[in-house]
Amino acid sequence: MDYSTDLSSSKVLVETEGDIARHGIVIIRTIETDLVPSIMAAARDSLESSPRKLGKLGEEDLDDLVQSLRKAASKSVKELTRLYTRVLSKVGNEDLLELEADLEGVDQLFRWQRIAKAIEPVDAILVEHGFSPLELSGPEDVAENLRFELEEKWEPAFSRFSEAVRIAAENIRKQESGAPPPDRKRKKGTRK
Repeated sequence: MDYSTDLSSSKVLVETEGDIARHGIVIIRTIETDLVPSIMAAARDSLESSPRKLGKLGEEDLDDLVQSLRKAASKSVKELTRLYTRVLSKVGNEDLLELEADLEGVDQLFRWQRIAKAIEPVDAILVEHGFSPLELSGPEDVAENLRFELEEKWEPAFSRFSEAVRIAAENIRKQESGAPPPDRKRKKGTRK
């Protein structure tokens, strides 16, 4: 990342970048470990809610259906975690002016609405076989710590990071336009 801004902005930027990286990693790990089991539990509930349709399936057909559900869930979750990993690594290495333009998109990725899209392939299979779609209403249906990270940790950390990026990008634009850098107050007792 380009830290050609004043020292205090750089420090805040590095600290806030570390915060979102830390919270992003916790979110990714929670998704990796808890989302597939939650999807499969919700799929089981969907199957059990239609006992007649379930009874019409032979044992081998049921095994094939459950296997296809698990495979779709695993693939979808893996793609989501790869996306999150790419985004987090890009945040740490992207030019600040480009990053400023991408902030809204990054923030939208780390929302429950985006995570919930990981169930769509499983929903499609269930509906194709005549069962109801999954019911995962929020991150607490996956894990309480996912809700906590998304709502109470990620949001404020990303807000601070966004503000730091905007300030740093503004400083870069000022430097590029030839404006003098922001005044830095000198501490008492420091030498010239």
